[in-house]
Amino acid sequence: MSDKNSVQLITFKIGDNVYAVDIQSISEVVETKDIAKLPREHSYIEGIMNLRGRIVTLINLSEVLGIPTALENKKNSKYKVLISMNDNNKGTIGFIVDQVLGVLRVSKSDIDKPPLSSSGIVKGVVKSDKGLIVILDINRLISNLGLEGGSALEQ
Repeated sequence: MSDKNSVQLITFKIGDNVYAVDIQSISEVVETKDIAKLPREHSYIEGIMNLRGRIVTLINLSEVLGIPTALENKKNSKYKVLISMNDNNKGTIGFIVDQVLGVLRVSKSDIDKPPLSSSGIVKGVVKSDKGLIVILDINRLISNLGLEGGSALEQ
């Protein structure tokens, strides 16, 4: 597959569902450190964490998508976080997921159009031997949540 005709995706699970994001929108995958809760914040904002001197706003992706997570009752578990480094001083955002599965290269022709009800956050769907993989648009999701302007404290 030529690079022009394919895309690399980071695949991950939330509950029983498999999702993916374009690898170019994620700078790294880490485990959560100590999370500081923020007062009077949206329910999907888990808090903030220090990542090598950089403050990361943590978004609970299962809460945003309205999908029950396998880790809801495991308060002391380490969660996987997909780190999205935004340009232009827009802050660093981490998306908490249940499990990171790996990197998948797919042909652009194998990506089906998103369903009409996706609110623009679904870029497409890939059929795999293990079921459907929903490709999310992280930038659109950040914009829809109103987080593109800076940290959670600036809202």
